[in-house]
Amino acid sequence: MLASARHQRILALLRDNEVVTIAQLRDELDVTPMTVWRDLCALEELGLLRRVRGGAKELREGGSEPDFEAKDAQSAEAKQRIAAQAVKEFVRKGDIIALEGGTTVAALVDYLPRTKVTIVTNSLPVAQRVRALRPGLAVRVIGGWLSPVSGNTTGADALRVIKTLRASVCFLGATAFDAEAGPTDPNPMEIEVKRALAAISEKVVLLLDSKKFATSRSVAVTIHPRRLHALVTDAPPPAEIARLLESNGVRIFRA
Repeated sequence: MLASARHQRILALLRDNEVVTIAQLRDELDVTPMTVWRDLCALEELGLLRRVRGGAKELREGGSEPDFEAKDAQSAEAKQRIAAQAVKEFVRKGDIIALEGGTTVAALVDYLPRTKVTIVTNSLPVAQRVRALRPGLAVRVIGGWLSPVSGNTTGADALRVIKTLRASVCFLGATAFDAEAGPTDPNPMEIEVKRALAAISEKVVLLLDSKKFATSRSVAVTIHPRRLHALVTDAPPPAEIARLLESNGVRIFRA
């Protein structure tokens, strides 16, 4: 079993049991105790669990990733305005668009044309939203290991399929925006997929409500600002963030 798959399984077991032992994980994953120990160390460094004597404990505060439904309710009005502006500026009939699983990105579905747009996504919530609101659109759902938190697929299978595809524009979200590093997120496995979707796209557009500018930097950089074509947000970013974006040629659109 690949490390990414083991990590997802460990996190799923923790959500069900709150505490797991090395012995349990050894039997469940069919690996050596040393491999389990290395996996737990890696996940602890990412802020996704806390190691305890003989095993690990679910991390309920600070650093754990909120689920899709919890994030979807935050800044809902701003996300709708951002989504509407992003579709107006960057989506045309005939486009193939890549949508990752952020809640602001998911809001795009509400404003898409009803026909002649093809969607590539690794997000089950996004695919379900398209099915409910835009059933006339073609959707390519990327397989892989499913995160029970976000509803997104990750891992080697997802990355392998994405490399065979192409898109006109990729829409990304992020947990926070750091004035030095750019957009950041808590889950490196999801970051891998975001970067892969960006790599197959002619343009990369970041969708971010302005509260994210005041949020503390998350675990890892999502994508370097030089890879971004544009930012769509609901309020002007702070001066230091605006300078970072402008120095990398990123256009700023206010919804």
